[in-house]
Amino acid sequence: MSAPAPARQPDRADWIHAALVAAALLALYAATSPRSVGPEDDGLFILSSYFLGIEHPPGYPLFTILGKLFTLLPFGSVAYRVHLLSALFGALTCAALWMCVRQLVEGRPWAYLAALGLGLSPAFWSQAIIAEVYTFNTFFLFVLLYLAVRPANRATLPLIAFSVGLSLANHWPLMGLVAPGLLVLLWPLRKEALRLWLPVGALFIAGLSPYAWMVVRSWDPLPVSFYGPLESLREIWFMLSRSGYSTVDVSRTADWLDRARFFGFLGSEVLLQFAIAGSLLAAVGFWAQWRAWGHRVAWSLTLAFLGPSLVLLLLLGFDYDAVQKEIYRVYPLPAYGIAALWMALGAAWLAQRLDLRVGVQRTAAAVLIGAMLAAGWLSNSASANDWTARYARTLLDAVPQGAAVVALGDADLVPLAYLHMVEGRRPDITLIQPLGLILGNRPLHPLRVSEAAMKELVMRRLAEQTGVVVSTLFAEEYLGDLPRKDHWLYQVVDRTVAQRRAIEIEEPLVRFFEQELAETPGDDTWTTWLKGQLKQRYARVLGMQLSRSKPLAPRAAAQLEALSHDFHGALGLLEGLMANPEGYQIAQAIALLDQVSRTMPPDATKRNRARYFELRAYLRRGQRDETGALADLKTAVSMWPVKDNGAVAPLRDHYTSTNDQAALAALQASLKR
Repeated sequence: MSAPAPARQPDRADWIHAALVAAALLALYAATSPRSVGPEDDGLFILSSYFLGIEHPPGYPLFTILGKLFTLLPFGSVAYRVHLLSALFGALTCAALWMCVRQLVEGRPWAYLAALGLGLSPAFWSQAIIAEVYTFNTFFLFVLLYLAVRPANRATLPLIAFSVGLSLANHWPLMGLVAPGLLVLLWPLRKEALRLWLPVGALFIAGLSPYAWMVVRSWDPLPVSFYGPLESLREIWFMLSRSGYSTVDVSRTADWLDRARFFGFLGSEVLLQFAIAGSLLAAVGFWAQWRAWGHRVAWSLTLAFLGPSLVLLLLLGFDYDAVQKEIYRVYPLPAYGIAALWMALGAAWLAQRLDLRVGVQRTAAAVLIGAMLAAGWLSNSASANDWTARYARTLLDAVPQGAAVVALGDADLVPLAYLHMVEGRRPDITLIQPLGLILGNRPLHPLRVSEAAMKELVMRRLAEQTGVVVSTLFAEEYLGDLPRKDHWLYQVVDRTVAQRRAIEIEEPLVRFFEQELAETPGDDTWTTWLKGQLKQRYARVLGMQLSRSKPLAPRAAAQLEALSHDFHGALGLLEGLMANPEGYQIAQAIALLDQVSRTMPPDATKRNRARYFELRAYLRRGQRDETGALADLKTAVSMWPVKDNGAVAPLRDHYTSTNDQAALAALQASLKR
């Protein structure tokens, strides 16, 4: 296959076809986008857009500004309107990819295959229907790629410079990873860029200007503003550089085995994005590009593929578990777009070798597109997926009047804040983020005091609070030793209870568990994770209430049966049983421990794996098997070597009681800070 003519200009029909691709995908994304707030970062992007606030680092000011415009649309919920921003740029990404393929590959069927293949791929589709920045990022990549492969002229470079600046104002880390590929492609234009340094430089800086707007905007008293006012160069750099996320991008406990498993996961994800057959065609296209397009274009695309996939994987240090896999899964979207371009080339090369008629080419492309539509639909027909909102509504409706509600992050604070601050639900309550992040009603500036000082102040103020204080289950540590009533989804400080913790789960919350949690799987990784946490917490409360002298009521027995067959449920029941004030039966505890082992998923967190061995150590100790208990405690610590591991304290106590100073020092040295 020969390279395309470098002077080829798109005709009017090309633009019409690209517009049809964008329109079809926009309609699909609009139809499948959730109508309310979703999990993880979705709610925070909606909040920052609605209040024109400041997002989490590095701020994403361009998305916030455009998101604000989309909140003004005259239909749908505010959440749905902001989702449509991602949908629009997802559709425009695929239109830009269509134009790139037309520059590089002969035959419109293959342009459709690449554009619709990317748009229907599971990972890309999932990000085009929620409030996220990733489709915006891929849009800039393929706009820049299209400009770079077109014939050079004086107007192109300033436009490229402006687009690069805007792309960095959206997501500079991912654009930085594809930058080497773009530089290879643009290298022949370096002399022209030097001659046009003034307009090129000015437009590049103009593209970055949303960051200046963000800093100035942070000085206003905003309801939603991550970190708050940025009033020094140190604070501005801390935000822009994502310095606060250094412990998020690199886990304290990740090792070479985690990275090896992620390499395998990346390979499977690349294979599945285009219904396997399309991915195999992409491999053919990767091989064919060196002859078809020449080494400069081939190296450019290869580097743009490797940057946000393999290179990023080497830079990150994630623990291999379900949640971290979901976080990483969407980072390689630019790489998937490059693979879609290779898929078009591979299909065209194969069609040429087999001398397929045009009608056969169209049929083959349509069949493969249909297969990708079916694969993407299985995981992304999410228009009715409002579980996160249902959970938040249930929690908001249950808390007492006038409560100060302490909530922590994506799973609890953000959906609560959306319903409370945007939709006006429960105007009588006050939301508190104890770390001083996200909400504007922070007690101290989080960049000017330590986290420990912030925590101490918040806990002291909560202890002095005369009104009703509530915490979600994710923020209960901030109640310290205050006496409380445990209502499962939340806890209320109650100084009238006789013991430190009393348990009382109201009927609406019991019904919520039975209808929404008992036997229902999650709709996606994030809701699966959240449901798992809620199940484990409910099971723990149930286990603490089990009586050795009274038979279980039929309803509680049914709940116990359902929970015992679920990993999180069995783990929570075992935790509750071992904390039961009446004690527990060894046989029942061993049966639950076996259930935990049998139902543990292969991508369970290191925390939960370590917790299994910790609990087994306690059971062995109860059976006077000190040697086995000590071995399990060591295993638990080696599996998750952090100070928060519950196995650390009993292991330290053992070494102290036996005066084993060498083992004690080795234990301290092994713990990741």
